[in-house]
Amino acid sequence: MTDSFRATLHSMVEEMKAAPEAMQPSKFWQDLNRRHAERIASAGIANFKRTLAKDYFTWMRVLPWDPQIRFLVGHLPLGASIRAALGVISPFKHRHIPLPEGFALNFLTRLVWQYARQEFPKEIAALSEPSVGNPPAIRIGGGLVSQDLANSILEYKSIESVVTGTVCELGGGYGRTAFVIASLHPTVRYIMVDIPPALGVAQEYLCQLFPDRKHFRFRPFDNFETVQEEFEASALAFLLPHQLALLPDSTVDLFINISSLHEMRLDQIECYLSEIYRLVRPEGHFYLKAWKVSKIPFEGIVIRESDYPLERWERVYRRPPKIQSSFFETLLRKPKT
Repeated sequence: MTDSFRATLHSMVEEMKAAPEAMQPSKFWQDLNRRHAERIASAGIANFKRTLAKDYFTWMRVLPWDPQIRFLVGHLPLGASIRAALGVISPFKHRHIPLPEGFALNFLTRLVWQYARQEFPKEIAALSEPSVGNPPAIRIGGGLVSQDLANSILEYKSIESVVTGTVCELGGGYGRTAFVIASLHPTVRYIMVDIPPALGVAQEYLCQLFPDRKHFRFRPFDNFETVQEEFEASALAFLLPHQLALLPDSTVDLFINISSLHEMRLDQIECYLSEIYRLVRPEGHFYLKAWKVSKIPFEGIVIRESDYPLERWERVYRRPPKIQSSFFETLLRKPKT
C-alpha cells in the first residue's frame, strides 16, 4: 500500500465520522471493512480483484446447484456448459484465492462470460477486462474474461436507453459498472459514492483507467459552492455517502444501486431513498438491483422487496435479472411534477 493511498483512506475514514448515524456503515459493513483492511494490508491494493472483489459481486463460493449455475446451464448450448466444466481447473491455482473457490470461480466465470457473449456480442467484443487490480487469469479465446465485466454489461443493457448526462452510483464497489458506462459513454459524468476502503480503491482504479478525463477526487468540503466549478467540470467524481446531501436538487439523470441497499437497516434504506429521490431530476431514472429477500448479518433483520418505499416513483419495469434469479431489478422514473 502506497503512502498516498494510505493517506487517502485515512482522510476518508476521518471524514466518515462526520456522517449522520443513518449513513454510517451498518454492522455488516463494519465487519466487512475490517476484513478488507486486513486484505489490503496483506495482499496490497494491486491485487484487489482477487481479494476484495469477492465481497462485491464476484462469486467464488458457489455450488453446482446454485441458482446462477442452473440458469446459465439452462440458457446456454450444451457445448458451452461442457467447455466451462472442462475449464474448472484452468488455471489450477489463483494466488490469494483458496483452491475450492478458484475452481468455482473458473466454472462460473466461463458460464457467465459465454452467456453475456451470446446475448450481447457487440458489447463483449468492445470491452476487455482491465489488468489493473490483477484479475484472476481466466481466458477464453486468448482474452482475459471476468464475471464482473460480463455482469456489468448485462446490467448496462438493462439501462442503456436512459444512460445520459450525470450518472450517480451508490455502493459501486471498486467501479466495475462505472468502467463499462464510462467506456461506452465517454461524455457522461459519473459520480461514485461509497464508503472506505471501496471508495479509495474505486478512485485509484478509475483514475488509472481514464487518466485523460477530469477527476474530482475525494476531499472533505462543507459547502458545494466551494467545489462547484471543479465538480461540474469533472468526468469522474468520488464522494462519501453523506456528501450527497451537499449536492443540489436534481443533479442526477440516472441513479444506480446494485446489491448494496439490501445490506442496510430499514432506516438507512429510507434515508438513502429519500436522498436519491431529491437528487434525481424530474423524469430522470433510478435503477435498483437487489436480493428479493436478504438477511442482514449482525442486525437480526430481514429485508424483503416489499420493504423498499418506492411508491413515489413511476415503474418502467420490474423483473428478475438475467442470471441472478434470487434478485429483482427495477427501473423507476421520477414524475415530471
